[in-house]
Amino acid sequence: MELTLPDHERALLADLVAQLVSVLEGGDPGDPAVARLLPSAYPDDEEAAAEFRRFTADDLTARKVANARRVLDDLGPPPTSRLDEAGQQSWLRTLTDLRLVLGSRLGVTDGGPAPTDDPAALVMNDVFDWLGYLQESLVQALTR
Repeated sequence: MELTLPDHERALLADLVAQLVSVLEGGDPGDPAVARLLPSAYPDDEEAAAEFRRFTADDLTARKVANARRVLDDLGPPPTSRLDEAGQQSWLRTLTDLRLVLGSRLGVTDGGPAPTDDPAALVMNDVFDWLGYLQESLVQALTR
């Protein structure tokens, strides 16, 4: 499969993916984005959740970072990327992770984003929607 994005979209996506890698490698458990990326397996039992996290968090984080780095590699020149099956999965997973991070920053719930007049949040909402469009387009292309 081939994926072609305009230069400005490639640059924006590369910046977002690089930020995702920073969030993952920082691993701040107090960051709501990290909590969305690495949710608790036992929300009602902190001891069991900590034990589960101890055995799974590093591996899950490493896989998320590897997927993101694959996307970063694909975003380099030329403007068209050829995605094999593993690349397609990396893109889908990374787009999901980006939307989880942005969603946590925007306060997105099942009902959608929280209402705001903040210009920066409005731009982030647009980026959130655009990432959803990219994800949906990729899924549609893969199911044809």
